[in-house]
Amino acid sequence: MKTKKQPEKNGSDARLLFVLAGALVLAVIFIAVIMLTTSGDSTSKDAIRIGAIYNLNGSQSSLDIPSSQGARLAAWEINERGGIHGRNIDLIVVDGKTNTTEIAAAAARLINEDHVQAIIGMSDSDMVLPAAQTAAKSGVVFVTSGATSPLLPAQVPGYLYLSCFGDNTQAAAAAEFAESDLHATTAAVITDRSMEYTRLLSRYFTERFTTGGGNITGTVQYDGGRGNYRSAIITSDMSTTHPDVVFVACGPADCGAVIRAVREAGITVPVIGGDSLDSPQLAGTIGPGADQVYYTTHADISTSSNDKATNAFIKRYYTEFGEEPNAFSALGYDAVNVVAQAMSTSPSPADLREGLSAIQGYDGLTGTISYRNQSQIPDKSVTLMEIKNGTVILIGERMPRIVPAP
Repeated sequence: MKTKKQPEKNGSDARLLFVLAGALVLAVIFIAVIMLTTSGDSTSKDAIRIGAIYNLNGSQSSLDIPSSQGARLAAWEINERGGIHGRNIDLIVVDGKTNTTEIAAAAARLINEDHVQAIIGMSDSDMVLPAAQTAAKSGVVFVTSGATSPLLPAQVPGYLYLSCFGDNTQAAAAAEFAESDLHATTAAVITDRSMEYTRLLSRYFTERFTTGGGNITGTVQYDGGRGNYRSAIITSDMSTTHPDVVFVACGPADCGAVIRAVREAGITVPVIGGDSLDSPQLAGTIGPGADQVYYTTHADISTSSNDKATNAFIKRYYTEFGEEPNAFSALGYDAVNVVAQAMSTSPSPADLREGLSAIQGYDGLTGTISYRNQSQIPDKSVTLMEIKNGTVILIGERMPRIVPAP
């Protein structure tokens, strides 16, 4: 009888051991989940929640992925330093998918479900508006890291702030540089008429250049996305009016082809453009004429920079993400730091607008940032770069003397 019962006991013991082992595994998993969800700042009841909407998919992803990574890095570093008055930042990044409907829905979820105290993000004016408008209805401030239209604040009064400069600022810096450094008194202006960004950039450059005493001797308008702009430029009067400089307002995908067309038309004078020229591929797309090309941008984010903060940022960014940052990475980084600065100086995170107004002379990676006279656009310096013999060289950081009204 014992020999018949022994297998039953062994089977029972085995089943018991199996159940105990399974329970142990579940306990370990449960503890791991608890540790993961309570580590860092993500579930701290006292954390300051900041939403970040970036288009991680779609046509805007090439700009917004680096910017979102810069924003993440800023939040990590702030928490490593002890947070804001001892409270960690919980940065909640969501994908807008380059879709305005999805972006508005994402903003609503961040406010109603995640209970964020502020939202940052995105690099395009059309993408920012639905999110900022949704946030404003709930009294939540939106700070865009990269949308440069100075018309945005008036569209969402009191709640949509820029941490980047406006197009009127960078165009004014370009016009003043043309006058003071290139000694230009005449200019031709080439504009992609299909984009608000380019139309505004040309408008502000023209206004600042002419009020400074310069003359616009020719204009060319084209529709972007066609790839070949030689005929539009050759048939214009640019080559016969002999301008001192050519200002180009182009979309990032077209800038190389437009400047190449200028050079192929025999126009060898300096070419100036906005931040859409800030691309490591630009010199290659221009070709042999990649010389005497100047552009305004947000920062010199390169290993050739002599700025210690920039070099530390590049090193940490590369360590965390396995790639080198660009100006949009730095824009995301600065946006989080600007919001954190505002929250640290205001009585409470809810008083973000008061804190933003108090920011004066904040030394960001992308320039010196100050909000004055209740403006939702910062007084911010502009970085000037030169492409010389195919190599990008830093000229310096400038603050325009006069900025056209939006």
